[in-house]
Amino acid sequence: MRTVKDPSTNQTVKRFDKRNVVIYAPLLSNRGVIQVVTALQLNAYSGYMLTPKKRAPRSTTPRVYPNRIRELNKERGWSYKELAEKVGVHFKTIQSLATGDAELTWSWMQRLARVFGVKPTEIIEKPAFAHLRTVIVEGRVRAGDWGDSHVFDPQEARTITIPNNPELNRLDLYAREVEGDSMNKLYPHGSIVILSRMTQRPGEIMVGKRYHVRRTRGDLREDTIKTLVRSANGEYWLQPESDSPEFAAFRLEGEEGTTVELRGRVRYAITIE
Repeated sequence: MRTVKDPSTNQTVKRFDKRNVVIYAPLLSNRGVIQVVTALQLNAYSGYMLTPKKRAPRSTTPRVYPNRIRELNKERGWSYKELAEKVGVHFKTIQSLATGDAELTWSWMQRLARVFGVKPTEIIEKPAFAHLRTVIVEGRVRAGDWGDSHVFDPQEARTITIPNNPELNRLDLYAREVEGDSMNKLYPHGSIVILSRMTQRPGEIMVGKRYHVRRTRGDLREDTIKTLVRSANGEYWLQPESDSPEFAAFRLEGEEGTTVELRGRVRYAITIE
C-alpha cells in the first residue's frame, strides 16, 4: 500500500494493488472522508479493500447417472438431439431423463428400448451377459402380401439375442420374421433376419447384399427381403432367392404406380433347419 495522487481528482489517496486490480481507497482528514474513485467504476464503497472471490475448485469425481441412457447413446455414437429425433421428443426431455431430473417411467423405458434395440430393463441395468445384444422383432416380411401394416403390436413384440459385435454398436438394429418362400434358398419360412436401418451412409447400398424392401401402391404396401443385383446394361434389380417360379425380380427404381424403398440391410440371420 502506498500514498499517491489520484490522477483524475488530484487528491491524495491510498492505493492498493491486488491481483492486477487497482482500487483507490479514501484518506481520513479533518474535512471528513474524501470521495472514493475506483478503477473498476464501482457504484458503492464499504470502506474496506475489495478482494476478488476465489473460484470453487472443480470436482474431480465423475458424475453418476441414474440410468444407462447416456451409456447406450454413447455406444451408438448419437447425440441427445439425434436420440430425441428417433424417440420423437425434444432433446431437453432426453437430457432430463438421462440425468434423473425427469421420472423414467416404464412407458419411457419401453420407448427408449425400441430405439436402442434393447429390453426395457436394460435402460436401467446392464444385461447379465454383456457380450450379447437384444434386438426387437418388430414385424414380418412376406413377398406378395400387400396390406396396410406388417408391424407387430408393440405389446406383443418379441426380442431376439445376438452376439454383441462392436462394429455394429453404432447401427440401429431391428429384426423381421420371414414368411413364405420368396427367399427360401437363404431364409426358409420362419427365419429371423436382423437388419440395420438405412441412414444414407456411404457404402450402405452394395450389389450382392440383401435388403428389407418396401413397395408401396397407394395405401397398400409389401415388405420383403431381396438381393440387390446389377444387370449388364447397368440397371439395378431386386431379386428373390427362391426355388419357386412364383417370385420375380423388379427394378430398384420402381414401376408406374409403385415406389420402392430400401428400409434396412441384412446383418444376421437365424434360420430353422
